[in-house]
Amino acid sequence: MKLKKILFILTLFLVLPFTKVNAEEVTVTLFYGDGCPHCSHEKQYLDILKYQLGDNLNIEQYEVWNNDKNNELLSKVRATFNDDNTGVPFLVVGNKFFSGYNDDIAKEIKKTIFDNLKQNNLNVVDIIKKGSSVPTNITLQTNPTIHFSLLGNVDATKVDTGAIALTEGMSDAINLGSLWVMLFLAGILLSVYNKKKRWILGSLFVFTSTITYMIFALTNAEFTINQTTFIRSFVSIIAIIIAAISIDAHMKINIPKKSILQSLQELFGKKQMLVYAICIIITSVIATFALVNQVGSSPALFKTVLEIQNITGASYVVNMILYFLSYLITSFILFAVVNTIVKEIFIENTIGTYNRLIAGIVMLIAAAILLFIPSAFMMAWA
Repeated sequence: MKLKKILFILTLFLVLPFTKVNAEEVTVTLFYGDGCPHCSHEKQYLDILKYQLGDNLNIEQYEVWNNDKNNELLSKVRATFNDDNTGVPFLVVGNKFFSGYNDDIAKEIKKTIFDNLKQNNLNVVDIIKKGSSVPTNITLQTNPTIHFSLLGNVDATKVDTGAIALTEGMSDAINLGSLWVMLFLAGILLSVYNKKKRWILGSLFVFTSTITYMIFALTNAEFTINQTTFIRSFVSIIAIIIAAISIDAHMKINIPKKSILQSLQELFGKKQMLVYAICIIITSVIATFALVNQVGSSPALFKTVLEIQNITGASYVVNMILYFLSYLITSFILFAVVNTIVKEIFIENTIGTYNRLIAGIVMLIAAAILLFIPSAFMMAWA
């Protein structure tokens, strides 16, 4: 009964953060050409921003090399901005345009989007499409509306920041990527029979993840596509190594010449807690890096509300602490659920004799998901 209650609560947690509500989004218009490499890179970056910002961002795309109508629209937009360039990509956010693409432009695009969340500018492209003239003063909206995953649309000038801190901290901890981290952790816990050691390792994982996420969220860290791929590959390799050791330990294959896996297994046996602790710290840090691009804009949206309400000093610090405390507590609850499932279904069951084999399979599944279908973690934000 205890396990059923825990699973029911976890199910509610999984459903709540992904409720969709229509928002007054910032519209980004991209003009691109098929086969243009810079256009492709910018489109990938916009996809990441869409995953992060969800209903706060609307992306419109126009291919101009093979579509005369779209090319004509681009010419009108360029003329409005007095831009003499002819290449693509060409991107418009509100009343600001970006010609070309590189890392510096990417940072400016994101900054401009957040500026538009604070004080929304008229969509120049939309005005031109309607055949209207663009007014000289095109800055409007003074009561910005921002969309949050649990609270939906909120008036950023009036919303209770404490409510956002609690709900968004919880939502960040329950995104699909974090659930992958818990799957990885479950694989490790299956190999640890001692209850106290499981709690120590799990708590170490959660605290390390929270501190890492807090550092990267506060510094507005971002990763390129190549960096994210490297991180995913590195974490997957660790998962595969642990899986191989676990499966090797279960099979107890007799090989005349000691294998590398058997040597590693002996090391695990002698220094199990130390080795697991090191693996958990390293993996927790790197896995959290991989999650930053998914929920990295949630703290940024929260900080935007604090800026709009002119919350500074001690009040600002208290709000940020509340945000990450909510993230920590929710992550710890998830770990407690995972630990309970591992304990009641596997360790204290006859199936426990296959724990190491199951642990190896779980780790292989985790590695395969991260390597081959990482987009599964993004589905909740699409």
